[in-house]
Amino acid sequence: MPAILAIMYKWDSLLPFTEQNFRLQAVSELFLLWRKTKLPLIASENYQPNWFHKHLNTLKEIHLSFQIHCGIYSPGQEWKDMRSTLSPAFTSSKMRGMVPFMIDVNKQMVGVIKNKMQAAGTDYLDIECKDLTTRYANDVIASCAFGVKVDSHTEENNEFYTNGLATALAPFRRLLALGYSTFPSVMKKFNVKVFPTESKTFFKNLVLRTMKEREKHNIFRPDMIQLLMEAKKGKLTHDEKASTETDIGFAAVEESDIGKRKVNAVWTDDDLVAQAVVFFLAGFETISTTMSFILHELAMNPDVQEKLYAEIMENEARTSGKFDYNAVQNLTYLDCVITETLRLWPPLVALDRLCVKDYNLGRANRKCKKDFIIRKGESVAISVYSIHHDPKYFPEPYKFDPDRFSEENKHNIKPMTYMPFGVGPRNCIGARFALCELKVMIYQVLQHFEVKVCEKTMIPARLDTTTLSMGIHGGHWVRFKLRH
Repeated sequence: MPAILAIMYKWDSLLPFTEQNFRLQAVSELFLLWRKTKLPLIASENYQPNWFHKHLNTLKEIHLSFQIHCGIYSPGQEWKDMRSTLSPAFTSSKMRGMVPFMIDVNKQMVGVIKNKMQAAGTDYLDIECKDLTTRYANDVIASCAFGVKVDSHTEENNEFYTNGLATALAPFRRLLALGYSTFPSVMKKFNVKVFPTESKTFFKNLVLRTMKEREKHNIFRPDMIQLLMEAKKGKLTHDEKASTETDIGFAAVEESDIGKRKVNAVWTDDDLVAQAVVFFLAGFETISTTMSFILHELAMNPDVQEKLYAEIMENEARTSGKFDYNAVQNLTYLDCVITETLRLWPPLVALDRLCVKDYNLGRANRKCKKDFIIRKGESVAISVYSIHHDPKYFPEPYKFDPDRFSEENKHNIKPMTYMPFGVGPRNCIGARFALCELKVMIYQVLQHFEVKVCEKTMIPARLDTTTLSMGIHGGHWVRFKLRH
């Protein structure tokens, strides 16, 4: 079993890894350390990215537990071929076609909230945002990835939502996934399955049935299922972004040359199912978590909310109420708000990479007598949370300040200090989709509601230490007040 290392941002001054530090900082300077030397590590400024590949045990075993083959998280050439095949599905032009689906889901959610207010005879409603945004993220993925329409706000226990929860959020399932990351040989030996059989069957039948119906009746819908069908036929190509077109936001990651290569991959139906499920797993929890924190920060910072609302109303007047992909791109302050939330509350507190070549980090401080070397086959965890909260790079790091990322200030952000979607060739392939989804929701929510604190709002926010995901202790409670 390969050693598991932790990369420490400040490795010359250790903080004790206690529950207190974890609660206050989510991940303290010391994230995880397991090696005979018990020494901390640091990312050198001149490190070679190609020497560190994605740590794959967990996700590879997830695919195995689905009993389907998929190379998207595989090492070497297999991963490169799969990335090149899938990359065109996440370009700006493809996201443009999915924004209308997101808008429809959002209108559906807004309507349900208004109906609840009307039924209660009030113009406000106290809402636990994590539940609200989880259902929203579920319905968006159902529409954009699987091509099905569901309303998880009205039909709370619909089949898609319950299977999604069992697959992505069940605490026991998360522990099993963690087990594959930490003790893969043990988990394999006992043939432990990460996903329930019912959920595997549900998603596989759904994807294959949808593809069959579209082929039979020649149905076209610009969603992920359609793009995967085109990929299987070799018709999915990488469109070059026009030089005058701005990207979806500061946090968006650039596709590497690996993703832009043309390959002739042979796809099976199981491969297609795997990609749809991975898309669901990657976007379900992370998106809902980020949305919840955005709403919390808007409630806690009414000046930010009013400035953002003014930008939204200016866009409404400028476009005569038209809200589409172009409008999403042009809302600069909305982008600042989301970018700052991803810095302050990154949904993934750490990134992991697998070292494929011995790498000398040098000496941690003057007291060390020899260099520290990361050996080939060792895994490295990089604490995104610690880097995002280092005052050296982000002054007053615990202050919510969207203007850090304004046009006048964003040049101050140093490379490799902001990475909510990862960095390098193995960054998040769905970053553009995630940013679109976040912006569409916040835009339409603020159009109709003012977000305020309520009696249940946790002030100041304190992270919940009883779960394996980022969340506020006691829940993400805020008040939605109808705008008149």
